[in-house]
Amino acid sequence: MSRTEAQLLARDQPAQPWHQLSVLVVDGPAPAASDLGRLVGQRIGYAPRFRQKLAGTGLQAWADDRGFNIGGHLHSVTLPSGTTIEEWLAEQLAVPLDRLHPLWDATILTGLAGGAWALVVRAHPALIDGADNVHLLHELLDEEATPIAADVPEWRPSDEEPSLGIAGLLRGVSDPMRALRDTAAGLGGLAEYGVRQVMTVPEPRHVASVECPLADLAAIARAVGCAVHDVIVALATAGVRGWQAARDKPLYDPVALIPLAVDDGGTSALGCQVVPQFIQLPVTTITARERLIAIATLTQARIDSDRLVPATELTELAGFTPPSTHAVAAATVAAGRPHQVLIANVPGPATPRWLGEQRVRALHAFASTIDDQQISVGVSSLDGRVTFAATAIAPLPTFARDVVEELGVLRREVR
Repeated sequence: MSRTEAQLLARDQPAQPWHQLSVLVVDGPAPAASDLGRLVGQRIGYAPRFRQKLAGTGLQAWADDRGFNIGGHLHSVTLPSGTTIEEWLAEQLAVPLDRLHPLWDATILTGLAGGAWALVVRAHPALIDGADNVHLLHELLDEEATPIAADVPEWRPSDEEPSLGIAGLLRGVSDPMRALRDTAAGLGGLAEYGVRQVMTVPEPRHVASVECPLADLAAIARAVGCAVHDVIVALATAGVRGWQAARDKPLYDPVALIPLAVDDGGTSALGCQVVPQFIQLPVTTITARERLIAIATLTQARIDSDRLVPATELTELAGFTPPSTHAVAAATVAAGRPHQVLIANVPGPATPRWLGEQRVRALHAFASTIDDQQISVGVSSLDGRVTFAATAIAPLPTFARDVVEELGVLRREVR
């Protein structure tokens, strides 16, 4: 287990679980869990960490779960009457993942408006590094409708025992002192840049989400002369501004972690390296246009244009990369700098994606807030639509309205 993975796992505390919710909204009738299980069984070999669990105590390692059963990770639920999907998702964020098994599960959620259903996948970010290990959803979606085959490849867990303990760690290393330091970090994940808050009393999290047409955001970016990324951050800032106002507290400009995709020479499955970028969001700036210009100025000042990976390149990679990229973006919290807001903007393909023979309408990527974070916003695009999925430590009654109103104001101002 790497030092970063140990730090990420340490943030997952019993009183305050830390994981991500990837919500695929899918058209058509919901599949049987057995059908979805077959699809998972056919593709999970490309995401092997999803069949591995934590082994050992203290200094842990990843090991194949010899009792792994896909059916144990799949559930089917109908949204209870009188419960909104936002309330149900918030409840899922509060439920810890089972540490005795691989750190993920998936739920077929029915009873949604409009005849759609959702596949809700909870996964710990430590499962995914974007290089050797990708998100299961990275492999499940196809570029065209594809019938689910009947055959599932046989899988046999590795007989090799993980090397645990200091003796196993030091065997064959060239720098034993550094190894010892890494061991100390892994034992508790509480080294420098480790956990900032130890939670003893559960605190509820709240979620909200909204969709916008990508074409509208692109038109604003062209008119202002900035990047679509800047418009996305500006709309997320409006959501943060409205959330602050709804709490009846003075507005302030929070520090935001906004992960950035930079060139890694094509060495990873994502086609990029995701690095932390910190800016101070101009929440207190008066007008929507002034906020957008301020954000464009701040982000440009921090971009190395020779390494920046264009959104078009990120959307042309093999597999459905947004879930993996969101997990890697969430992991940049290990950079350690205190911040109150996380905004992870992950572009996806401009063309449709399919789960078996059913078309995926949207991806909503929620992430638990952690450390000093007060609100996180996962932004995803797919097939011409952009979703803003927010999680916060207090209710988000106006988040969707604030984002839509900011979009409307910017559209009028740039005409």
